Amino acid sequence: MRPLNLGETLDASIKIVTARWKTLATVMLVIALPLEIANILIISSTTDVYQAGTLFSTSDTTKTTYSDSGAYAAGQVAILALTFLSYFIGNVACYRAIADTYLQRETSARDSLSFAAGRLGATLWLTILLVLGIFLGFLFLILPGIWLLIAWSVALPVLLVEGKGGAGAIGRSFKLVEGRWWATCGRFVVAYILVLVVTSVAGVAFDALASGLVSDTSTGALILERFGNFLVDLITTPFIAAVTTLVYFDLRVRKEGFDLALLAERMGGASAYDPAPQRDAFGNPVAPGAAS
Repeated sequence: MRPLNLGETLDASIKIVTARWKTLATVMLVIALPLEIANILIISSTTDVYQAGTLFSTSDTTKTTYSDSGAYAAGQVAILALTFLSYFIGNVACYRAIADTYLQRETSARDSLSFAAGRLGATLWLTILLVLGIFLGFLFLILPGIWLLIAWSVALPVLLVEGKGGAGAIGRSFKLVEGRWWATCGRFVVAYILVLVVTSVAGVAFDALASGLVSDTSTGALILERFGNFLVDLITTPFIAAVTTLVYFDLRVRKEGFDLALLAERMGGASAYDPAPQRDAFGNPVAPGAAS
C-alpha cells in the first residue's frame, strides 16, 4: 500500500471492481433487480398509459394516465421505502466486498450481504446524522454544506471498517480528511463526472433503443427504462463505493502508516493502534468503547 494520486485512485477503483465483478454483480442482482421488477409490476398494473422518459430527465413531459391513482401512489411509497432499504444494504455490501479485496481477504456475495444486513441500523443512523448535518450546512450560504460533504465523505468506510458509531465515524472522517480536503474533493468530483457520463450515455442509448423497437407508452418501453436504470446502478454503485473506500485507505496510509500497521499484524505483531485489539466484523482492530 502506498499513497495514490487521482489517476491511480480511479485506475485502482476500476481494477478492484473488475476483479470482484462477479461478487458485486451478484450483490446488485439480489438487491436491485427485484426492486426494478416490483416497480414495473406496480406501474403496469396501476396505469393505463405510462410515458417512459430518459434515465436522467427531470422534465415533466409524461402523458401518464392512471387506472387507480391511489394504488399507484401507495405502490410508489412502498417502492420508495424498498429503494432506501436496498440502497443501504446494496451499498454496504459493495463496500464490504471492495474493502476485503483491497485488504487481500476472501470475500463473497453472501458474506457481504449478511454483513450489510447486520450493519443496517448503524448505517441508517449514520445516514440520518450526515443528512441533517449537511442540510444545516447548506442552509448557511451553501458553502459550509459543500465543505461538510467532503469532510464527512469517508464516514461510511470508517463505520464499516473500524466499527465506530455514527458520531464517532463522522468525527473520524473529519480528522482523516483534514489537510487533504481539496485532494479528496478532486477525487470525488472526477468520479461523479464519470458516473454522470455513463448515466447520460446509457440514457441516450436506451431511449434510442426504446424508440426504435417499441412505443414510448408501451410496457416494453417501461421494461427497457427500468432495465437501463438497473444496468446503470450495476456499474456506478460499485465504482463509487470503490473510489470512496480507496480514498479512505489512502488517507490512512498517508496519515497513519496504515500499510506498516497492516504488515505488522499479518506477521503476527500487535496492532499499531491497540496493543490488545478488539475486532470488528472485518477482523480489524476497534478502539475500546467504540460502537459496534
